[in-house]
Amino acid sequence: MLKIKSITCHRIVNSRGDWTIETKITLDDGSEGIQTIPDGASKGENEAVYIPVRKSVDIVSTVINDALKGENAEDYVGIDNALLSMDGTPNKSNLGANSILSVSLALSKAVAESKKLELYQYLSFLYSGKCLKRDNLKFPIPVFNVINGGKHANNGLSFQEFMVIPALGTKYEKCMDIGVDVYKDLEKILQNNGFDVDVGDEGGFAPNGLTAEKALDFVTEAVSKKFKIEEEVTLGLDVAAESFYDSEEYKIEEENLLLSRKEFLEYYKKLLSKYKITYVEDPYYERDTQAWKDFMVEFGDKIMVVADDLVVTNPRLLKDAISQNLANAVIVKPNQIGTLSETFDFIKLAQKNKMTICVSHRSGDTAEDTFIADLSLAVGAEFMKSGAPVRGERVAKYNRLLDIYLS
Repeated sequence: MLKIKSITCHRIVNSRGDWTIETKITLDDGSEGIQTIPDGASKGENEAVYIPVRKSVDIVSTVINDALKGENAEDYVGIDNALLSMDGTPNKSNLGANSILSVSLALSKAVAESKKLELYQYLSFLYSGKCLKRDNLKFPIPVFNVINGGKHANNGLSFQEFMVIPALGTKYEKCMDIGVDVYKDLEKILQNNGFDVDVGDEGGFAPNGLTAEKALDFVTEAVSKKFKIEEEVTLGLDVAAESFYDSEEYKIEEENLLLSRKEFLEYYKKLLSKYKITYVEDPYYERDTQAWKDFMVEFGDKIMVVADDLVVTNPRLLKDAISQNLANAVIVKPNQIGTLSETFDFIKLAQKNKMTICVSHRSGDTAEDTFIADLSLAVGAEFMKSGAPVRGERVAKYNRLLDIYLS
């Protein structure tokens, strides 16, 4: 039986220049697992709670280390449950979701190393009882965020992400060609139209002076330079509507619009009739349940209606969303819930209800962390979001999949 020998933690800096934690678990056979923890700028109200970094470092290195030293490293559910019991709160506000998650994920890496397995192989074994082999891998379609707005950029653009999505079934290496080529062509188009090409938190361009339609026009033009729009590539939006929701209305300042939920639905109808959009994430504020219902009635059989803030990788919230038919796809972010076992429970529930899975990074991330790439393979996710095809912390995830694909 593999046993936990020690758990240590220290601070590192993430891609937004904020402090986060890096945890190392060492097993009694010398195997190690190291995990950094990402952080989001745009957060759902029900996400598990992060505690201050210095406090988290201390808790992991003392309280959690003392409690788990000598425990069975292969009993990941037992370890997660022990952490949840030690925390004793519904939102992990005692030990901190950042503390708990760093241990939960680092443990899987340490055991994978001990067993001489690729991380995705060990994660697939934990998830399904089967250890994936190279010739049985289903690679996710990368979702490239090429224009940033909302809380990911200070450019006055309300919608948070404008995305390029290769068609389902596209080979992974071709997907990466699409992402890189479209990004480079978009840069030239923006420059030729007098826009700056500074980037936001996730590597997408963040020029001032855009509206949703202008952004979609530019992205469509960039796609069309080398690829067939709709046939080879479609578009996606992460609206993150909670960021401009105010007193039951949606305020799109760059267009001088103040929209009721019904007026906002008409706004979406116009966009989706004009552009080849197949993916809309968080189209409404998470508590605006009737708006989600109306959106699903209108678009649920046509596009991916993607829940992120609505469900925050929480199985309990997902059950409620399923019962009310609020979405047909979900974002998976382990740091929203805080343990690997709960993340698996969430994905299994979504897949059982035939929902599309998109595993996602966060805006504050690190180049050391490629966990979501292996996770997306292990659970058979249809999509993976890791921002634009630039910046080390974004491309690390894409390149991890490319390394596996070409190996």
